[in-house]
Amino acid sequence: MSVLITGGCGLIGSTLARMLVDRGEQVWVFDRQISSSRLSGIEGRVKTIRGDLGNFSHVLEAVKDSAPTVIFHLGAMLSIPANADPPGAFSTNVDGTFHVLEAARLFGSARVVFTSTTATYGLDITGKVIDDCTLQRPTTLYGTTKVFGELLGRFYRTRYGVDFRAVRFPSIVGPGATVEHVSIYNSWAVEKAVLGEPYDIFVEPNIKCPVLYFKDAARSLLVLAAAQKETVQAVCYTLAGIDPMPSAGELAAAINERFPQAALGFSPKAFPMEYHSKLQGLTFDDRSARREWGWKPEYTLKSMIADFATEFTAHPERYR
Repeated sequence: MSVLITGGCGLIGSTLARMLVDRGEQVWVFDRQISSSRLSGIEGRVKTIRGDLGNFSHVLEAVKDSAPTVIFHLGAMLSIPANADPPGAFSTNVDGTFHVLEAARLFGSARVVFTSTTATYGLDITGKVIDDCTLQRPTTLYGTTKVFGELLGRFYRTRYGVDFRAVRFPSIVGPGATVEHVSIYNSWAVEKAVLGEPYDIFVEPNIKCPVLYFKDAARSLLVLAAAQKETVQAVCYTLAGIDPMPSAGELAAAINERFPQAALGFSPKAFPMEYHSKLQGLTFDDRSARREWGWKPEYTLKSMIADFATEFTAHPERYR
């Protein structure tokens, strides 16, 4: 089976590529910048395409050449960079998603698995539970573009029969993250502890944030892609992440349990605090994903921190 991964040199994309290569699949990686370090160990076992999602011809050529059975569409500009560069975010996240779906339609047969985000939730939420059907009124441009991607995918599914399906990821925790966004403190706090460097978490200790380990995130895409089309009813699935949802203070305590000398402090910043404050007191319900395609995360808070340390130490070239 041939598989195309947009954003394939990102943390989740490269992890997914490794999982697919281990399964014997032919993997094509599409990214604006091809990183040999991120693909270390599988360089000769994947095919790479350097291209821009905002350029339709780049996407068309990639889909034509790879002839994929599945397109994992992960490429996107994240929250803080997107807010700083709306035209760039529109080109990558909006035009890019249209280009992927249109290419899937034109060349036929490709299943499209799209990565959305719990950042699609924001204002005017009623009740205390967020699920697949909760009102989506995001407060960031990133979240806004992801709502568009979900809706466009649903249109292509009903109008053209493109087998579109999506997950809404919570904050992803993993090593080597370089792009700042409102929840990146979850990754940087662990990484700085592993490196023995001090770090100030930029939200207050009581702030709770849904998190998912990057290996679980990549695995969820494989499981969703393998689900039979008739079982995919919700189409766009919220993933709750680690249960119970940890606060920043609980994250720091768990890190200090593993690394007693970790110098972690708190220095709240206005924009992340404004974003996260709107979601406090809410719980995330992923029962549709569990029921329809058997989703269940493998990592707990403690096992995530332990594996993060092991992974980062064993393969530093992938994450620096």
